[in-house]
Amino acid sequence: MTALALNGLGRIGRLLVRRLTATQPGALGAVNDPAPMDQLVHLLRYDSVHGPSREPIEGLTEGGQDFLLLGGRRVPLFHAADPALIPFPAGTRLVVEASGRFTRKVDATRHLKNGVSHVVISAPSPDADYTVIAPVNGSGLDLARHRVISNASCTAHATAPMLKILDDAFGLDHAGMSTVHVVTNDQRLLDLPHKDLRRARAAFLSIIPTTSSAFGALHRVMPDLPPAFDGVALRVPTLNVNLVDVVATLHREADAAALNAAYASAVAGSWKGLVDLAPPHAVSSDITGRAESVLMDLDLTMTLGPRFVKVFGWHDNETGYAARLCELVLDLAKQV
Repeated sequence: MTALALNGLGRIGRLLVRRLTATQPGALGAVNDPAPMDQLVHLLRYDSVHGPSREPIEGLTEGGQDFLLLGGRRVPLFHAADPALIPFPAGTRLVVEASGRFTRKVDATRHLKNGVSHVVISAPSPDADYTVIAPVNGSGLDLARHRVISNASCTAHATAPMLKILDDAFGLDHAGMSTVHVVTNDQRLLDLPHKDLRRARAAFLSIIPTTSSAFGALHRVMPDLPPAFDGVALRVPTLNVNLVDVVATLHREADAAALNAAYASAVAGSWKGLVDLAPPHAVSSDITGRAESVLMDLDLTMTLGPRFVKVFGWHDNETGYAARLCELVLDLAKQV
């Protein structure tokens, strides 16, 4: 397997490290993050949402070089702020860009040096060579042409199957989406300047309407979506698990029973493991830790007219996204 490196130990980067350590302990060859090692080790060990790491995580400095001890395996830890200055080990071919700072192609390509051939951005990118949601458009990924790859967003990964299953079963004439979304680190804990004046307000004191990067990613991944497909994100004062609300006008008539049957069939068929059904009477905390892209809440399915419908899906915005990212990079590491 190709040597894999990671830049950025934020929310998703740390969950990716945990997942790789538990499932493919030899896959990760190096990590970079500017923060001090002791802080990074502490945040890898303990998480306020997902609990303590199940695998042992330690830090070690030897000969002036920091290392992470992940499940007993030594992984070099670098602290460069500029991707072009990260001394990833020889043989590194694939880098996961998870810092949140280098989402544009011109910035992400700074990793493409010293043998690194491909970069996967763990966020939407406005100009990546390819935006992939593997079950929907993975077959179009061409590693000879696509060197900077975006893994879209957590909301896009949840919404894409909701739309695709509807479209395959009934056809889509019009569609829109809103997401009830947890707070993120791109909001202010207390009122403080921000280019988005709503995100400038205290995150835990209001419902904060804002934009979502998922819409651009979804249009890139699903070019046959209705052109006007759009919506809004409502940031709410919780820490984990989002609820996606899709409203659509279908090409063919369907009642709630037919809609639910389509999702139940998908769960048992081609979408198994990626889409599941939420438990009855679910609330957001029931979904924490679930690795599926989306869990459909069939209790909430609505028909507002013969072809006008509303469906709802929950997703653990961190665990589910990290799972899809892990699957993608492990698959690519076998090919690049």
